[in-house]
Amino acid sequence: MRIYENIMNISLLRNNICFISAIALFNTLIFAPNSYADNITIEIKRTSNLPIHAYENKSSDANIIAIIGGKGLKNKHGKSRNFLVRVKEKFKNHRINYYLLPNFNKREKASYKFRVSAERIERILALIEAVEKRNNKPIFIAGFSRGSVDAGKFVKIYPERISGVILASGIYTNLSRKAEFYSMQIIIGESVQVPTLIVHHTNDNCIATPFNFAKKFYNRLNAPSKMFLAYSDGLTNGGECGPFHHHGFEGLEKKVADDIASWIRSTSKTE
Repeated sequence: MRIYENIMNISLLRNNICFISAIALFNTLIFAPNSYADNITIEIKRTSNLPIHAYENKSSDANIIAIIGGKGLKNKHGKSRNFLVRVKEKFKNHRINYYLLPNFNKREKASYKFRVSAERIERILALIEAVEKRNNKPIFIAGFSRGSVDAGKFVKIYPERISGVILASGIYTNLSRKAEFYSMQIIIGESVQVPTLIVHHTNDNCIATPFNFAKKFYNRLNAPSKMFLAYSDGLTNGGECGPFHHHGFEGLEKKVADDIASWIRSTSKTE
């Protein structure tokens, strides 16, 4: 009888050890500090009726809020050919949390005029406040092409809420009837109170984003710190103002994203 009881006790002990090991393995897989949550969604009703698509990591060093160009993000799936969407996983690999700003709903179009409106700026602020509750890491705003208008306007109104701004293929002095009143020379002017990174292709042929005026804006800009990243290689398989051309850094995605991430990390460390 005792032998049988001993065998049962040993069996129970083994089962308990296996159960504990399984729980430990589960926790390691789910809560490991270096693991990433792939494409989670967050609901922030003050920002949008659409879900905010994000990557988050417990061991992250910073956050980036991505604002795409064109008519903005109009779908619930977070899908876009925009440069900032194509490279989202690159930021994840650099331990930078990534949040993609959507339009309020799938019918809304983010025109130039709307991008500088109080309504749009308050939606961005609501997203920033939500990120602040999720972690205490520095927050950077990245605006691509027409998205630079939102980013530029926000940084002029709420510079204390972010750690830096990235203007990628931004809108500068131009001859476009739609964009001429929304250049960074008008939106930001000659001074800004946050570190600023300007990213541009030397052969950007989009009418609203001329390289020479991007460089002139940078040279005149007063900021706590600033950097200009210029690129000259890449591919041109699409339209001049589209995502697959020099304007959208086609063929240079990894290099440009890595450089932006490096700037974010170095800027975060100097705060």
